[in-house]
Amino acid sequence: MSVMTVTGKVRSDSLGWVLPHEHAFIDLRRLVPAVSEISRKRLAQEQVSLANFGKLMRNPYAVLDNAVIDDEKVVRDELLKFKKAGGTTFVDLTLRDIGRDPALLAGLSRELDIKIVAGCGYYINKSHPGDMDRKTVEDIADELLNEIRHGMDGTDIKAGVIGEIGTSEIIYPNEKKTLIASAIVQKETGLGLHVHTDLYATNGYEVISILTEHGAAAEKICINHIDVDLKMDYIKDLLHLGAYVEFDNFGKEFYADRRDRSVLRGPFCRDIERVKAIKQLIDWGFLSKILLSNDVCLKTCLHSYGGWGYDHVLTNIIPMMKDEGITAEQIQTIMCSNPAEFLDDGKD
Repeated sequence: MSVMTVTGKVRSDSLGWVLPHEHAFIDLRRLVPAVSEISRKRLAQEQVSLANFGKLMRNPYAVLDNAVIDDEKVVRDELLKFKKAGGTTFVDLTLRDIGRDPALLAGLSRELDIKIVAGCGYYINKSHPGDMDRKTVEDIADELLNEIRHGMDGTDIKAGVIGEIGTSEIIYPNEKKTLIASAIVQKETGLGLHVHTDLYATNGYEVISILTEHGAAAEKICINHIDVDLKMDYIKDLLHLGAYVEFDNFGKEFYADRRDRSVLRGPFCRDIERVKAIKQLIDWGFLSKILLSNDVCLKTCLHSYGGWGYDHVLTNIIPMMKDEGITAEQIQTIMCSNPAEFLDDGKD
């Protein structure tokens, strides 16, 4: 049983402590809606600093610089902190339309001796390339298969997971096309399939329906971002359909009020609320279907800019989980066994 990393295949039982949904390098700036007021335009052009950190806790996209992580030295230092905290595998779900760089990932993997798994596919409608309307399901499926079997972006570095496939508040035609292609590829390869869903919607039902109708295995689907606006009945429904659910916003406790609603449209849950929800799901019998990560995609998520870093889950959340009565064995299942099972391609 194996998993493809950016430096080659490894056994799935060698992954250790896994962050199943992260971004080492990413650029979301062109997805941030433009502002019209002079004061907001001026703020948008600033660099992330202590002077605007408070504003970014209310609206993390108020400063465009916050929406890009591109400093190799900073990322190296942040990944090293993850490793020193006990982390061993890092799943990078940055797609080419938002800044994927397989060569940089492979270099960091070798230098730091961290396993890195890279994703493939297309993100949300706003990020799609200009020729997306012309692409057929078959075209997209062939692209994904090529990245999995031969390499990404002109390299021989292969993708080891599908996603994060993007869906929006509504599922646009090109997003549906990508979901169908991803389902075809999932069936053929056995890879895990991550799906980004709108933070406040309940599109997981439709996503799972589309994917399974086109051949994807429900037990290889993960619905991301269910921990921004916790809806426990919705989460339980997704689990009953056989999919994984992912708590992947640890460290993000934003509140976008009505003055600042653009990318975000309301509050984020607090970390302690996420932990309590995980405990509830465990008590309901869903221990084996939970994934847990930080989804670092903003500068202010990193230690270097005042955040908690990639090691936040290992350093801070695991003690919170223990305080809430989640056992060490259950934590190891969530952080080690579950992602290994999800990522395993079922091949020797």
